[in-house]
Amino acid sequence: MGHMDMSESIKYNPLNQPESDGFPKLLPQRGFVSEGAAVVVDQPLSMFQKILLTTDGTVTDLIALYTGESIRVKKIGQKMFLSDNRQAVFCPLETPLLERTVLLCGAHKNYLYAESVFVVGLLSHSIQYKLLETDCPIGLMWKEEKLDMYRDILGHQTEVCDTVAAYFDVPSQTPIISRTYSIYHRNRILGTITEKFPITHFRGEM
Repeated sequence: MGHMDMSESIKYNPLNQPESDGFPKLLPQRGFVSEGAAVVVDQPLSMFQKILLTTDGTVTDLIALYTGESIRVKKIGQKMFLSDNRQAVFCPLETPLLERTVLLCGAHKNYLYAESVFVVGLLSHSIQYKLLETDCPIGLMWKEEKLDMYRDILGHQTEVCDTVAAYFDVPSQTPIISRTYSIYHRNRILGTITEKFPITHFRGEM
């Protein structure tokens, strides 16, 4: 898995080019954590898909409301590494970072795939422990510590990625929609998160 290239993500932000309905246009974009090939999807998004791509809140709670299920987090990978020039926008070189990959799951179905990169030293010891040792949702961690968090959406993309599609039991060529955003606390970037789901998910009526 490649690392997030923040400088490329910030150079071009599709949010600056809204569609006529006020929602961001989904475009192929480089610079995110991705192993897929960018594609253009010429079909409308459902209302709930638009909500997931634009919300400033935690998607875990939204998915729980939409599905009527209790949503749990399943960690599928994590590693520590030192930052390089690709993360220079939000931290000095050789800053310890944690990359974490999870799925948001219901009883029998995976709903969303998320990749995150956090500046470990800016997190409390409690959150560091929970990120490393538990499957606790990151949004719940913020709530428990009553932290005032702010999400800054950097952009969106569509891609075909069989690695991600495999987690959702959909054909490998199914377009995957994603958004990437930075997490701010006290005007400092704690890290970035990329959330992904197949275009076939969340298309029912609300």
